[in-house]
Amino acid sequence: MKLWNRNFFLLWQGQLVSVFGDALYSIALGFWVLQETGSTTIMGSIMALVTIPRIILGPFAGVIVDRCDRKKLIILGDLIRGIGMLIIAILALNGSLKIWMVMLMGIVLGICSSFFNPSIQSVLPEIVPSDKLIKANSSYQMATTGADIVGQSIGGLLYTVIGAPLMFLVNSVSYLFSAFTEGFIKIPKIERKNINITFREDFMEGIKFILRFKGLIRSLIMAFFVNFLFGMIRVLIIPWFVSDPSLGMAKYGVLNGFQSFGFLIGTFVLSFITIKSNQKYNVYIFSIVTFVSLIGLGAFINNFVIIIICFTSAFGFMFVFNTVANSTIMELTPADKRGKVFATIGTLAMAISPIGNFVGGVLGEFMNPRAVIMGSTIVGLIIVCSIVVNPEVKKFINYEAEKIDAK
Repeated sequence: MKLWNRNFFLLWQGQLVSVFGDALYSIALGFWVLQETGSTTIMGSIMALVTIPRIILGPFAGVIVDRCDRKKLIILGDLIRGIGMLIIAILALNGSLKIWMVMLMGIVLGICSSFFNPSIQSVLPEIVPSDKLIKANSSYQMATTGADIVGQSIGGLLYTVIGAPLMFLVNSVSYLFSAFTEGFIKIPKIERKNINITFREDFMEGIKFILRFKGLIRSLIMAFFVNFLFGMIRVLIIPWFVSDPSLGMAKYGVLNGFQSFGFLIGTFVLSFITIKSNQKYNVYIFSIVTFVSLIGLGAFINNFVIIIICFTSAFGFMFVFNTVANSTIMELTPADKRGKVFATIGTLAMAISPIGNFVGGVLGEFMNPRAVIMGSTIVGLIIVCSIVVNPEVKKFINYEAEKIDAK
C-alpha cells in the first residue's frame, strides 16, 4: 500500500478544507462578538465552551469510538457541524443571531470534536502503511496547519469584504464538503474480541493498556509537565512583550505568525524524510530538549530577531517531537483500543494547559514575566532530561511490533 492512496487522500483533503473553514470562522466570530458586545470575556467564554466538553467527554467518547463504526462517526461529526454552522449563518444573515446561540454552537462543536478527533487518530494507521505512519501524520498536519495559516492570514481581509455571516456560511460548506468526501473512504471495521464487555470495563481496559507500558507512562508524565509549563509561558509572552519598549504588541503578532510557520517547517521536513525505527528515540530526545532550550534562549537574549529565530525553530522541533510520539502510540495500540487510548491521552494533555495558563497569569502579577519564562524552561529541561534518559522511554519510542506483545 502506498502512502497517497485513495483513502488517505480523501481524508487529507477533507480536513484541509474543513480546517480552512474553521480558521475563517474563528476570525469572523471574534470580530462579530466584539462588535455585538465589546466583551473579550464573552469571547473567552465561547472558547472555553468548545474546550470543556472535550475535556469532560474525551475518555468516554474514546470508548464509544472503539465500539462504533468510525466512518459513520467521522461523517456524522462533520455533518452535524456543517448543519449547525448553516443555521448560524442563516440566523446571522437575517440579523437574528444571538450570543446564547453562538455559545450553544460552541458546545456542539466541542461535543463533535470529542468523538471526531479520536476517530481520525484511530483510523489513520489502518489506511496507510505502518512504515509511512510518520510521513502520513506529518502530511496530515501540514495540510491542517497550512490551511489554518492561510485562513488566519486572509480572515481579516475577508471579514471587511464579505462580513461574518458569509464567512460562517463558508465554514458550513467546508464541513458539508468534508462529510461528503468522507463517504467514499473505505475504513476497516474493528473486530472486537470481547463483545459482551461493559462500558465501564471497556473504559478501564484503555487505562490498563496505557499503564502496562512504562515508557509510555514516563513520556506522558513528561508531556504533562511540559504542557503545564508551556501553558504558563503562552500567557506570560504577552505581558513580556507589552512591558518591553523594544518589543510591543505589533511584534507579538509577528511572533505568532512565525510560530505557525515553525510548525509548517516541521511538517515539511517530516514529509520528505524517513525516520527508521532505531533512530526515532534520538530524534525524539533531540527535538524535545531543543524545543525547551530554544524557548529559554529566546527569552534570555531578549532580541526580537533572535526571539523570532528561536521560537520559530522551537515550534518546528515541537511538531517533530509530537509527531514521533503520536506515530509510535498509533503503531503500538491495537485497532480496538486506539479510540479510548488517544482520547484519554488527549484529555490529559488538554486539561493541564488551562491550569498552566492560570498559574502563569498569577505569577505574572507578582514577578517579571521574562524571568518566569526563563525559570520555567530551566525547570522543564531538568524534568525532560531526567525522564528521556530512562531506558523504558527508549524502548517505547523505538517500538517495533514484533518486539513488544501488545495484545
